[in-house]
This record gives sequence, structure tokens and C-alpha cells, in this order.
Amino acid sequence: MEVPAADIGPVFGHEHARHEFLSALASGRMHHGWLMRGPRGVGKARLALRFAMRLLGDQSDFSSSPSEAIAKLIQAGSHPDLRVIRRPIDDKGKQKSEIPVDSVRELAQFFSLRPALGGYRVAIIDAVDEMNRFGANAVLKTLEEPPQKAVLLLLSHGEQALLPTVRSRCRVLRCDALGEREELAVLSQAGLTGTKASTIAQLAPGRPGRALELSEGGGADAGSSMDALLRGDGSVDASALQSALSQASRSEGALAITLERLRAHLQRRAMRESNPALAADWADAALALARVAAEADALNQDRAQTIAAALQAVSGRLAGAGG
Repeated sequence: MEVPAADIGPVFGHEHARHEFLSALASGRMHHGWLMRGPRGVGKARLALRFAMRLLGDQSDFSSSPSEAIAKLIQAGSHPDLRVIRRPIDDKGKQKSEIPVDSVRELAQFFSLRPALGGYRVAIIDAVDEMNRFGANAVLKTLEEPPQKAVLLLLSHGEQALLPTVRSRCRVLRCDALGEREELAVLSQAGLTGTKASTIAQLAPGRPGRALELSEGGGADAGSSMDALLRGDGSVDASALQSALSQASRSEGALAITLERLRAHLQRRAMRESNPALAADWADAALALARVAAEADALNQDRAQTIAAALQAVSGRLAGAGG
């Protein structure tokens, strides 16, 4: 699989994860399986690629650009000792909802060969949240019978349950949200600076990759529109809410940030409410909306279905809570 040039570049943050991985490599006791856990958009994929490149012979510092020769091979998807497994693109140019199990099963054959260029054979699965149970079992088989000089890097957003047997065979690396300065540095590398960068960063604090996704298709404007709707006494008019969600449905990013702003509003109402029964109504609405947003993302759901589910999840509770 070809890797976009944007995925290969300087790494910001994650000092503890970097230190732990590089220390293991320097010690000569490199574990065969690494589970890189952290929320979506914090830079796990780029960090995993830089780990892979170090195993493949790149000695450049993580804060700078990597070896040009190795980077070119990876970008072209032609490095013989690296496999990057992600959800494929269908005939309509849309990313499929799952990683095919056959892609994971092929790792057994890939790892059975000796490294073509010396060093290690490395595979990255981005991400385990997007595999079905058959894919998870295929990963487990690879982890149970690790060949020499083979390293498997598993990325996990923490959005789906992972087989305990897979987790127990991996060394876990925590990849937490970035600090404000680090997030702005990532956005600057993407060509965003000043007020625009700060505005986009607020869409997903500490997760620049996710913030960039949400900003596409008018995500920032959609978030501002929802904020304006929720000002005042905090009540939510059902028809106005439906109109706002419909307008936001022009893009996945716009709809996602609109749902997130509404969920945050419901949560704040629950925390401020002095009446326990009403506070429970607001909290239930926030949880229901969070489930709708998670299912929409995991199942690649049609936006019209997502809007209908969101309205159903919150409308009755909002009416009962005085909204």
C-alpha cells in the first residue's frame, strides 16, 4: 500500500513512547508485538512509520525528515520489508468500513521470508479497531508464532474491544493527546498558522489529525453554527436542531463536530442542573448521542441515518428536561 508523503515526517510529542521503543531496540531485546494505544488523531500512524523506518535502517532524528531513500520506497508502497495494512478504498473512492481478513492473513507469508534488505521485517495495522473477529484471530496467530527479526505494530484508537489474548502478547505503548504547542506545530506543518490553526485545533484539542479531518467540508463553520444555536438559556428547539444537523450533513467532518458540540452542551447541562431527575435526563441524552456518533463512525453510516438516530436519541429527553 502506498503511503502519503504527509504520513512520513517529523514527530511531535510522544516522548515517553519514543524512549521506550528506542530503548528496547538499543538493548537488542526488541519485542515482536507492540500495541500503540491512544485516541484517534494524535499521530500514532506517523509515529509507527518512524518506528518502522528505524527498524529498516533509517537513523535520522524523529524531529527531522527521515532518510530520503527509505521514504521514497515507503511512499511508493515498494519497500520489500514493510507492510502497511489499512482499510482499502472501494470502486467509488470511499474507504471501506473494515480491514479485509485476507490482508491480515497474508502477514504469515510476509513474515516467513527473510528481510530482503537486512534488518527487520515490519508490519503496521492501522487500526485494530477496524478489523473483524476473523482479522483479530489472524493477528493472534501471528503473535503466537513470531518469526525472528519480525515486528508487528498494532494501532488502537480504543474504540472497539480487543481480544485479551492479543493484548497480552503485545508490549503496550501509550500515545496520549498532544499539548497545545505540539498540536500547533503539527498544524503548522500542514500549512496552518495563526488564528486559523488555533480555531481548527479547538475542534479536537490534542488530536491534530482528527482536527484536520473535522475541518474539511466546513467543520469549523458547522461547529460555530451549533454553538450559536445553543447560546442563551441553553434550551434546544427541535426544528432548529434538525435544520442545523441537516446543514451539517454536507460532510462527515461537519456532522461529526456538530454532534460533538451538541453532546458537550448536553453534558454541561447535566452538570449544572440542580434537580437530580432533570440532570439524569440531560446525562442520558449526552450518552445516547455519544453512542450514535460512535456507531456512525464505526459503521460508515449514511449521514441521513445518523441525523435521524441523533434526533431520536435526544428529542424526547430534551423535551422532558425543559428544552
